[in-house]
Amino acid sequence: MKDKKASSLLKEIFIPGLFFSLIIAAVTAYFSPGEMSAGFRAALILALPSSIGLCCVWHWGGRGKTLAIMMLLAFGLRLGFGLATQNLLPIFGYPDEPQQQRGYLFDDAWRRDEEAWRIAQEESPSFFNTISRTYNNDQYGGLAALSIWIYKGLSPDVRRFGLIVMLGAFFSAAGVPFLRKGLQSWVSASDPHYKHLPNIAAWIYVLYPDSIVFAASPMREPFLTGILAVAFWALLTMRDNWKRSTQVLFGCLLLCLPFSYFIAGALLTSIALWIWGYYLIPASKKWLIGGILVIVLGALAVGLLALPAVQEFIHYDIHVSELNSGWVEKVVGEIGGQFRSVFLAVYGIAQPVLPAILFYQPTTPYWKIVGIYRALGWYLLVPFLFYALFSAFRVKRKPEKYVFILNALFVIGWIFISSLRAGGDQWDNPRYRVIMLPWLAFFSAWGICYAKKIKDWWLVRWIIIELIFVIFFSQWYYSRYSGDAIRRFPFWKTVTYIVVSSALVFATGLIGPIRRKLKGKKN
Repeated sequence: MKDKKASSLLKEIFIPGLFFSLIIAAVTAYFSPGEMSAGFRAALILALPSSIGLCCVWHWGGRGKTLAIMMLLAFGLRLGFGLATQNLLPIFGYPDEPQQQRGYLFDDAWRRDEEAWRIAQEESPSFFNTISRTYNNDQYGGLAALSIWIYKGLSPDVRRFGLIVMLGAFFSAAGVPFLRKGLQSWVSASDPHYKHLPNIAAWIYVLYPDSIVFAASPMREPFLTGILAVAFWALLTMRDNWKRSTQVLFGCLLLCLPFSYFIAGALLTSIALWIWGYYLIPASKKWLIGGILVIVLGALAVGLLALPAVQEFIHYDIHVSELNSGWVEKVVGEIGGQFRSVFLAVYGIAQPVLPAILFYQPTTPYWKIVGIYRALGWYLLVPFLFYALFSAFRVKRKPEKYVFILNALFVIGWIFISSLRAGGDQWDNPRYRVIMLPWLAFFSAWGICYAKKIKDWWLVRWIIIELIFVIFFSQWYYSRYSGDAIRRFPFWKTVTYIVVSSALVFATGLIGPIRRKLKGKKN
């Protein structure tokens, strides 16, 4: 029996892991700077344990061809786009952007990597020094420390930041079986209409454009997304094994800290909401009232203590947005200071704005393709996501009802905060948003299954409302960037048309319930 188990492990884990790591190491070394042999050794040292780890979680996640394809795509798309960007961006990017000429998509990734490379080359810091020191370009220090370890130990001859991209791709891919298996356990005993939900959510996680794009540079997003996928699995399976889930969640919180205290806080909030909604509220209404009081008092305390810092952040982001866009400055000036934050948040939710990138002319073909790819992904997801978030309040089965409502409020709040904190920026805004991809993927997949189950026309209305937004703003952006080749409506007139048209679509969903209510009163 032991020999059979050992043979199975060798066949399904170690041999595929070795084969996969050799291919990955060769590809990474070939498309990275420096000597091929040195790059291959460095990549193989990281790829071998990572590949075996991926094979282990694939085996644990249920094996199967579908899961294998998902994980290979999750890894291959992120590493492939990262290596392609590293080599193509200096040619097809903006020539006056120094970070792009060095193959980095983002300025902060370039600055952080520059600092890590300089420290590894000039200071030769100890292991503990990299952890305890303060960095100029990494406020949390985790990614900078990881980069220093890699450059110092594996790539001292040349800066191969593709090694960090490769590790990030491994983290993202490892999250796939956790997300899928967690959702399989969640829906296994419920309605058969949701049997496809785990696969739909997993495919969204794998293919979501921003998740792929933000993994193309040495960034913390792919690491955090993978960690949060594991945490989401622990939340979903908490009812089956409380002790194990608690240990896993504690480990995920610790892993988040070196990358972002902010994300660790968001995860801790989600854990508290999950326990409150699934276990405490159904036990007693006192927990519901007590929890609401704690939230209100906590919000007031945070507001009083942190309000000056929050206002400073918001004003800074508004200022940056106004500097980067003349028409944003014009619109903000027209609506008045009291509505600036609200406008910025709504504008941020629309980022990256699909009509804008479709008709924006002063850009390179590379950025045009990337911009359309990113915006199209968000706009394809939005109607299903928003439909699900608002439909969560219609769930009747307890305790799922409380969990859905609280998590929907959490996601809505996260999207709003991301939009507000990032200043409506087409990069920073989606960057914060995509970190919570496991939650976004789950709600979007649930929305699709729920609408199909009840044959709900509200999903169609959400899609129509989005089309109205895209059509009107396409006309506005095209007339703006084409030198008024067609008549351009004033901005506020365009907004009015969108609001009125959307309100009419929304009102069609109220006709039936009103008629049924009036008919019931007559009878």
